[in-house]
Amino acid sequence: SQTAGTGFLVYVFADIDWDGDSDLPVSLSVSGSENSSSASLGSIADGDFALAGNPYATTIDFDNITLTNIAVTTSVWDDANSDWKTYNTSGSSGDLTGGHIEPYQGFWIRASGGTGSITIETADRCNSSGTFYRTLDGDNMGRMVLTASFDGHSSSNYLSFFEGGTIGVDDGESELLLPFQASSRVVMMSVVEGDAHKISSYPYDHEGTVSVPFDVMRLTLDETNYVTDVSEVTLNWDIEELPDHISMTLTDNITGSETYLDYESEYVFTTEPKGSFSASYDGPIGTYPVLGEPRFTLSVTY
Repeated sequence: SQTAGTGFLVYVFADIDWDGDSDLPVSLSVSGSENSSSASLGSIADGDFALAGNPYATTIDFDNITLTNIAVTTSVWDDANSDWKTYNTSGSSGDLTGGHIEPYQGFWIRASGGTGSITIETADRCNSSGTFYRTLDGDNMGRMVLTASFDGHSSSNYLSFFEGGTIGVDDGESELLLPFQASSRVVMMSVVEGDAHKISSYPYDHEGTVSVPFDVMRLTLDETNYVTDVSEVTLNWDIEELPDHISMTLTDNITGSETYLDYESEYVFTTEPKGSFSASYDGPIGTYPVLGEPRFTLSVTY
């Protein structure tokens, strides 16, 4: 018996009928009456992750969920791409479309600032699956996305700008989570106070220039370890929703090359070997480590 609003993990064997063939993908179905009242998940210790779930047969909007001592970011596991979809409410940034969580989809939350809890109301439901970037709610907001691509693999990183953003860690940050299933991939991260982030937030107004360290790693899997490899990777960016008073310059810290994002559309480079790290982790969620010095510096000039 599951309490409405609580998520749970399901592991499915590829060969479910033992005939030697893969039966994936498989479907999960539900029967009975849809939950018709609000749902709550609480008693999450400060700093801990918890797996919540959409208790309705319609999409819900993470922006509308009541959060108490909960970080304003959420992550959904995208098994088809073996990676995470992430969103933050403060800057409306990330690749989880519009912050919309599909029917019965599980989503990870993290307590911050005390014992955490969430409440999902029937009014939090919506009739749209959203778009990649939703319409801005206010004028003093903006965002941009950087994407690293290699041989069909890609990884994106998001910068959001809003009045509550800070130079250091704040509620708009989202750490870069390790995948549930280890596999070869390309990984991009911003480095905030020594930690790897997928979404980092900054002030909408600021004097001068902010330096944002970025790193890109091409990872191959060697048994239970990720190994950094040498590959040609392409960087590109979307600055359509970057505020007009902000400009960006990307510096390759190895070659010294500078790229002005307003005038160029991509940058091609070769990754460097930087050692290895374990693909396994303790607890329900793991985060990527930062290996060595970041390859790039993104200069954000106001």
